[in-house]
Amino acid sequence: MELRPGNAQWIGRREEQQDSFGFAGFDQPAFRAHAGVLVVLADGMGGMSNGREAGRLAVQQMMAAYREKGPDESIPDALMRGLTTANRSVYDLACGSEGEGNVGTTLVAAAVRGEDLFWVAVGDSRLYLYRHADGSLTQCTQDHNHGNELLLRVAAGELSRETVASDPDREALTSFVGMAEIPQVDRNLRSLALAPGDRLLLCSDGVHGVLGEAELQQALTLDAQPATDALIAAVKAKAIDTQDNATAAVLVCAAASIPEGRGGSQRRPWRAIAFTALGVLLALGMGLGIWLWTAGPHPTSTQGKLNSNGPADSLNSVVARARARLD
Repeated sequence: MELRPGNAQWIGRREEQQDSFGFAGFDQPAFRAHAGVLVVLADGMGGMSNGREAGRLAVQQMMAAYREKGPDESIPDALMRGLTTANRSVYDLACGSEGEGNVGTTLVAAAVRGEDLFWVAVGDSRLYLYRHADGSLTQCTQDHNHGNELLLRVAAGELSRETVASDPDREALTSFVGMAEIPQVDRNLRSLALAPGDRLLLCSDGVHGVLGEAELQQALTLDAQPATDALIAAVKAKAIDTQDNATAAVLVCAAASIPEGRGGSQRRPWRAIAFTALGVLLALGMGLGIWLWTAGPHPTSTQGKLNSNGPADSLNSVVARARARLD
């Protein structure tokens, strides 16, 4: 499986860009063989001090920790170890500045090895899977916010959906990177299989909170970089006064190209050898046939007419006899 990356950002109506993202593994074939390719995206929590630094630090530490993965460590374990490392760093940043709980960031990371997809996520930055086969779009990650907790009470018959929709704190995060202990982590322990043509989208809420599912699907029909450019262009077109930072990272899955000398091209040398051998046998047969014909007795021919046993017919029969002898 070949992977093509794309990314795009917009500061929106904020004073600074607090989103951060990164890719790892594309230029390391040996590492990629057991760890795959990693994509990380973080959204520094708006309104909190050092939000930009929290997002940048989380991505940096997550990628650095994942790069230490060895062949014997599973991808889910490496992702969790990376998340723990990132959380510790952001927590230390919080304790050294504004205090615990006052600095944080979301984080979503996806690792693809061959056809296998793994992820880990905290907060409300999302991972989507677009299936090329049927054009479907699936949200792989679960948001960790107050609204989802309220929806559990809706399912229990305790609240109405209208009550949840009008709750001013419904988007408040209940789990994020930068806490002493992360209370909620979304991840998969069994891989999700990908197919050629599928797309992965990692994005902050400045994208998925503005664009509908149909708009995300439409953009993801494009290649990696055009898709991310289209997503950010669509967000800008909404012209929302309170627009948050918007970041999108896309991986397009493509069928692996066949290296020179492999696959179908591997049969070409053998085919050429077979044709060459057949040509040599035919040449030998024709040469032997001509020699036999010129060396043996010849029937008398009538002037102006070809004898029925003349050169054309004789050559065919002689070649046939020569082939029989060679066989």
